[in-house]
Amino acid sequence: MSFPKRRPPRASFPRPEEGEIVGINPPGFCWWRAEGAESYRFEIESSEGKIVYQADGLKDPVHVPDRTLPPGEYKWRVLAIGPGGEVLGVWGPRSFRIPEGVPEQPWIPAGELLKRVPPEHPRVIFLKADLDRLRESVRSTRKEPFEALIARAERCLSLEPPREPDYDRLEDPSERRMAYTYCFREFRKVIDGGMEILALAYLFTGDRRYGEAALRILTEVAKWDPEGISSILSPYGDEIGLSLVKTEAHCYDWLYDLMDDGQRELIKRMLIARGNQMLRRLRDRRDFLAYPEESHNGRLPGYLCEHAIALAEEPEAEEWLDYALRAIFTVFPHWGGRDGGWAEGISYGMAYNKILLPPFEAVRAALGIDLWQRPFFRKVRRFFLYCTSPLAEISPFGDGATWRGPQGAADLMIHHAQLFRDPYCRWWALKANPNARRSAGLISLILPDEVKAEPPLDLPNDAAFRGVGWVALHSDIADPENDAFVLFKSSPYGSVSHSHADQNCFCIMKGGKALATSSGYYGPAYGMPHHAKWTRQTKAHCGVLVDGEGQVDRSAEARGGILSFNSSSWFGYACGDATEAYGGRLSKFLRHIALVRPGLVCIVDELEAPKPSAFQWLLHAFEPFELDEDGQIVISKRNGARMTVRLFVPGGFDFSQTDRFDTPFNEGIPPQYHRDLPNHYHFTASTRRRFERVRIVAFALVEGPDEQFEWREMKLPVGWAGVEVRFPG
Repeated sequence: MSFPKRRPPRASFPRPEEGEIVGINPPGFCWWRAEGAESYRFEIESSEGKIVYQADGLKDPVHVPDRTLPPGEYKWRVLAIGPGGEVLGVWGPRSFRIPEGVPEQPWIPAGELLKRVPPEHPRVIFLKADLDRLRESVRSTRKEPFEALIARAERCLSLEPPREPDYDRLEDPSERRMAYTYCFREFRKVIDGGMEILALAYLFTGDRRYGEAALRILTEVAKWDPEGISSILSPYGDEIGLSLVKTEAHCYDWLYDLMDDGQRELIKRMLIARGNQMLRRLRDRRDFLAYPEESHNGRLPGYLCEHAIALAEEPEAEEWLDYALRAIFTVFPHWGGRDGGWAEGISYGMAYNKILLPPFEAVRAALGIDLWQRPFFRKVRRFFLYCTSPLAEISPFGDGATWRGPQGAADLMIHHAQLFRDPYCRWWALKANPNARRSAGLISLILPDEVKAEPPLDLPNDAAFRGVGWVALHSDIADPENDAFVLFKSSPYGSVSHSHADQNCFCIMKGGKALATSSGYYGPAYGMPHHAKWTRQTKAHCGVLVDGEGQVDRSAEARGGILSFNSSSWFGYACGDATEAYGGRLSKFLRHIALVRPGLVCIVDELEAPKPSAFQWLLHAFEPFELDEDGQIVISKRNGARMTVRLFVPGGFDFSQTDRFDTPFNEGIPPQYHRDLPNHYHFTASTRRRFERVRIVAFALVEGPDEQFEWREMKLPVGWAGVEVRFPG
């Protein structure tokens, strides 16, 4: 009985990593649970070999020291202690370094923090002491979002409270799943997009019409059984409950002075019941501090913080805040890499960072703890800046990649621009959505807009996010209208949650137009046939199949990794290793990918298999490909942009394309929920010979509507491939 040798299913990634230069003092620590351990002893050792910090009797596999440490080199270890006080095993030691000048954020007990909460309401995000200043700012730095808020609140005045859902009565699982999906989407319109908007309008204006309309909805949902269909523990789906726990603390706090005693007591009981429910889900059902992988659980620590602040006088608040902050300081966010990446993809990365934004601001305002100083949150804006185009029509990778571009997160980037005084973030948002400040949402009203946009003229064009296995290569990141953009993924997180079986896959855009993309749709609901059998599979991505088979789906063991990355003024390069992702079908798969600026993409695949195999090289697009099998050329076009790909392999490829999904979007869906959506186009280049070892080479010339580069194939000895390209200037 001791610590595991390999990462257990759904477990955390131990932090700090071996040799990590940490970005905060002290860092949060997390490790894997040891079988049979009654408690843990945590130790930090200095470079002189002295124990400089020790904590005994820890019940959870996380710890945050209550003091800072001098800059320097350290080691940390954990001893698993058995029921009789015996040492069952030792985790570590692992080394880490604290540099000079990093933010300091030692642990402060939750009970002490709650004493900082102002006694009056409002106190969640917006403090009563600041209301006059906030209301004054609606004529200046908050003018646009305030006007949008009032216009939207006027439209919401006629909203009726929702009926308690009853989709649990449906017997057919597919029909029940789709009814749940459509129900929570409509529910959000009333709760997130109605009740909260009205409460926010009341907070900023004091107009009772808005407050009473919001209170009518809040009072009605407070009558529901919190352990019923709206529970976040419901076996039929948790999104109804998640909307409530996202908004109820805000509305209770902002509407506090409008309530009579009966309403206040009714709504408070709901908050306490659902706060306890969140804690049960995190601590008792999922053991979040040890197993933080489940995606939806990542919303709850922030919501618990807001409930604790709203109900700071209640005895439950301390337990909620203690658990939530220990999670945020250690294992959270599970999907966030050490360099700011988000493993589940752009769509989910932006959505979850918008979700956690109000709770972080609530903690900052009421408790004086600036969670934005945590290392991941100081870096994540760089991931979005590099791994998207503000003009993109797609948001690779993972669920939601093909529904839309990232423009809906412009308000998130504006907020980060204000937090970190970052003009490049503000520029990205301006490019993505010039009208973003006219959003009526909460995020747009939290901070005044005071940072001027500037293009990122002095930034490198390429960036690697090794923690999540992503690389972004741009021809000119500061010129998105003409940028040739290559996004490459080979992730150590595997193919779980909202990630797909897409290690060593790529997407290519020109001016935001998708010339090589992931394919398929996220839906009609999570896990439905089209999503499960097409969208999540390797065949839906720009990757490689082995005898028609792809990577292992839904497995944390189906990993990739970035082996190397290089960037210079004229090219960017990365190499990914996806060997493990194929579950033994391959003994080697290295993909080298380079962007020679301004528009040549070079891809070299090194493939080895345990037996002679045929390989399928895949591309996907939104418009038909032009095929020239004799010349081994495939052309992708999109709204004036063009990508010409020349393929090389011994013996050549057979070409094919189709505009059909193996599993149609509506398969297995009740007819009343069918939707007509465009098919995508799928190109396959199949090797004519079988190989145990082979290299596949592809050169892709990427051109905009007004570009025409000269290129020709070079005459080289057998076994070599090359092209010569002439770019203007």
